[in-house]
Amino acid sequence: MSQDCLLLNGNGRPVSYFPLSVITWKKAIKLIITRSVFLIKEHEDWVVRSPSIEINVPSILMLQNYHPFHNYVKFSRTNVFLRDLYTCQYCFDSFEKKDLTMDHVVPRSKKGSSTWDNVVTACKVCNLNKGDKEVRPKIEPIKPSFSYLLKGHQINRNGFPDSEWEKYIFQS
Repeated sequence: MSQDCLLLNGNGRPVSYFPLSVITWKKAIKLIITRSVFLIKEHEDWVVRSPSIEINVPSILMLQNYHPFHNYVKFSRTNVFLRDLYTCQYCFDSFEKKDLTMDHVVPRSKKGSSTWDNVVTACKVCNLNKGDKEVRPKIEPIKPSFSYLLKGHQINRNGFPDSEWEKYIFQS
C-alpha cells in the first residue's frame, strides 16, 4: 500500500503509530467527498482529474470526530516483533519481518498460551531447532506499555512524501 496521505485523529495526532496511519490517495479523496474529514494540507504538485472535476491529492487529513485512543498495546504479531526490536530472542540476530516467527516459550503442545509473557520473536532456524522443547529466551518476555513500543519503533522520516507530516507525528 502506498503512503500518500497521513490520517489524523480528531485531536490532531495520528490515529495509529504501529503502523503509522496512512491511507492511499484514492481513499483520501473518498473521505473528502463523503465529508468525513477536514483537509489540512494538499500535495502541492499532485492533481487527479476526471472528465468533469480536478482535485488536488490530499497530504494530511483529520477526522471530524475524536476516536478514543486505547492506552494498552494489543497483542499481535507485529507488536511482538516491535517489542523485541525484530531480534531473535535465542540467537540475538536481527532480521526482516518476513524472516521471523512468533515462538511460544512454553509450547502450545504443552498448554502454553499465546500471551505477552509466553511469546517471543524467533528466527525460523531457532524456532525449528527449539521445536516443542521448553527453552528460555535470553530476555524474559513482558507485556509492553505503549511508550515502550514507541521508543523502540523507528519511524523513517525520510520516507514521508510530505515534510509537514513530521509536525504531527513527532509533536510532544
